[in-house]
Amino acid sequence: MQPNATSPDAALDTTSVSVAMAVGRQRILDAHFEYVLELIQKTQGQVPAPRALTIYARMHGLSETEIQPLRNRVLVHMGNLSAVEVTELPHTFVAIDGGMEWDVTASLVERIRKRLTGRKLHELREWIDMHAGYVEMALLRLHIENLVSLVDIATETARGEVVRTYVRALGVPDRLTDTLYSGLQAALFERIDHEASRQNVTVPAESRATPPTRSASPARPAPAVPRLQPDPALRNA
Repeated sequence: MQPNATSPDAALDTTSVSVAMAVGRQRILDAHFEYVLELIQKTQGQVPAPRALTIYARMHGLSETEIQPLRNRVLVHMGNLSAVEVTELPHTFVAIDGGMEWDVTASLVERIRKRLTGRKLHELREWIDMHAGYVEMALLRLHIENLVSLVDIATETARGEVVRTYVRALGVPDRLTDTLYSGLQAALFERIDHEASRQNVTVPAESRATPPTRSASPARPAPAVPRLQPDPALRNA
């Protein structure tokens, strides 16, 4: 989903909220960068880096606006590692609009040769599916942390409105709105519950009532474990 270019609602249109939004957006981008590098590293030698990035973007519903800075960061990162780890960088060219694009000139035969087959394909697909689930949960936690920070700033705004504004501003899929609202409420409840637990007065050990003691019954001996005797037939075999 493409982020909305319009400013947040008037109630949230403050410098503090704008800064918090920018910080939250950067945290999400940094997380995507870290996780897509994990995918590229896992599929190295089996799937070209551009293809791995495309797979990652499709599985996590990234828009072109989100993919472009991620693609550029991956290129820069691979360029920095080229002298040590990367023997051949992916071919790129500069598009008319000045954006860096991946090479799409590979022939059909080359693309077929790069496909995975057999057991390796199944194992890799399974890993990618599990990794995608892990990433989605990690991103949800990041979104909730960002929302908690926003709620702490926009104290006069209803939490539901904070969530809706955040979803529009960061381009979060609409289907996650209810999940993020529930996650925000849960995070705030856990914080309040934790603070309440810290404020509870504990009773000193010496002033606590001593529970009545029972007469200790003699310990029951552990049952003897029979020892297995070797089979003579096996010994003579």
